[in-house]
Amino acid sequence: MTPHTLIATAATAPETIKFQDVMAVISNYYDYTPSAFTNGDVTNAAETNEGSCKIFAFAQLNKLDQNSTLALFGEFYRNDVLLHPEGTDHANIRNFMIHGWDGINFESVAITEKQPSGRLTTRTIAMHADTNAAGDIFGGWVLSQMDMAAGISAGQRAQCRVVTVALDGMSFIKPVHVGDILGVYTNIVRVGRSSIDVNVECWVRRSRIGQREKVTEAIFKFVALDADGRSMAVPQLSELPHYVESEL
Repeated sequence: MTPHTLIATAATAPETIKFQDVMAVISNYYDYTPSAFTNGDVTNAAETNEGSCKIFAFAQLNKLDQNSTLALFGEFYRNDVLLHPEGTDHANIRNFMIHGWDGINFESVAITEKQPSGRLTTRTIAMHADTNAAGDIFGGWVLSQMDMAAGISAGQRAQCRVVTVALDGMSFIKPVHVGDILGVYTNIVRVGRSSIDVNVECWVRRSRIGQREKVTEAIFKFVALDADGRSMAVPQLSELPHYVESEL
């Protein structure tokens, strides 16, 4: 489930939402920082009532109305609160039912959308010609896009020809579909005498306009070569032209 589908479900089928699924969506797509917050008559210290903190922060960020926000509490709202209106448990849910958004105030920003690591190096659209029998984009095609982007980054840092010599920690996290915009982000994480390690992440924008998701990540290892194909020293930072963005 993505934030987009969760929000749609909260509006059209709120009775099907499970609290644990909401927590999973927030964990997968957002970075969370504990924050104190007030909710009507309830004061919540940072690192307490974190489920409520995450839901209110998510709903506020996505501009959900009161009913859709309450639906995100899932079975706690439907079973524990609505079926027991005289109860005193789930104070944050009950206070929000009374005070709504006027009663919510955060001390600091609690969640932010996850961001790619590194700089955008290449971007392309996944096409039908690159699909497998299941209709998803070939993993090999994605891998080739990562290798090209990593090669650009490593080549700029080395200021010469580079070759891929190893691949570490390749993870296919989610599939890529036809029509997705694939953005490849690179970040140089190590420079040796003649070697360069590049961390690569692929993120997609679903169907060109939808939710952004990380789909793969890996570390590509390169060696710098001279004109005769022998390994050569990578230049110092002070020797690089101004357009090369690197701290290593």
